[in-house]
Amino acid sequence: MTQVYGALTGMGDAWRDELKAILEREDPEALIRVTRKQTAKVVRYLNGRLCSADDKERWRAVRALGVVVGEAQLVSRQKAADLLRRFHWALNDESGAVPYGVPEAIGEILGVRSELQGDFLPILCAMLTDEDMKQTGSIERGVMWALGRIGPPVARCSPAAVEALRWAAKRHTDPETRGVAARSLALILATK
Repeated sequence: MTQVYGALTGMGDAWRDELKAILEREDPEALIRVTRKQTAKVVRYLNGRLCSADDKERWRAVRALGVVVGEAQLVSRQKAADLLRRFHWALNDESGAVPYGVPEAIGEILGVRSELQGDFLPILCAMLTDEDMKQTGSIERGVMWALGRIGPPVARCSPAAVEALRWAAKRHTDPETRGVAARSLALILATK
């Protein structure tokens, strides 16, 4: 543990190497330990991994953001909301960003911080239903995955998003998107 803290507080890139190793082994306890020491640096590092060309690295970053932001004592409601605002801005055409991994990160965060759903879930749902906000390709699949990650609250928030998923699961031209839509729809409609 001392080695981890030393790497994070020292100069240079050693802390990044240690954080990368923690992410590769998907060790949530070690991730929380290092985040306690350098929350802002860890969140920035994870944000940077969302646009990775390596799918495994991107998904590890999504899951790690859920672990980190899920700890309300590490990431306040205000900081989590600010992060979600930045993610939503990245999905806006005007941002100029390439938002790979961003919808998935939004879904993961809203899945672990349900108190933020009232403010941000309607915006995410609109990305399937509002013509001005609709996404395509991998970003569209990311939105669909995110809605499935959030689950049943989506049905209460936006019946129109549920219908959009139902349509995509049956009629979307891309087979991968049909599959993501079907899995997400099943998770949203699941009863506990």
